[in-house]
Amino acid sequence: MASYIVLFKCPDAVVETRAKRFRIAAGLYAYVGSCGSSCWGRVGRHLKRSGKKFWHADYLPCSPVAAAVLGAEERELAALMAKSFSYVEGFGSSDDESSPSHLFRLSSPLDLTRVVSAASH
Repeated sequence: MASYIVLFKCPDAVVETRAKRFRIAAGLYAYVGSCGSSCWGRVGRHLKRSGKKFWHADYLPCSPVAAAVLGAEERELAALMAKSFSYVEGFGSSDDESSPSHLFRLSSPLDLTRVVSAASH
């Protein structure tokens, strides 16, 4: 199954999902998710920032900056990112016991380029 990354610019915030509260510091974040045949539909949902809140990313009070759809598995991508970046513990990973998070803090948009390149090999 394909995966996607959406890059968000976020303010300092407490994010409340249906089940948990998360504290995020202002900065640039990458959210990793999975998608089947409707990848761009899922990504478009996150980029539009409207509609009913369902996915963890729907609760982020952030502005989308960029997105990429990849052939890599979501878990593989999240594991790769967890080795390289700080993350918001437990965010978006309730169905993925192998990764501590699916929301990662980046220093620069170039960090995303590095990850996409590594995931493509």
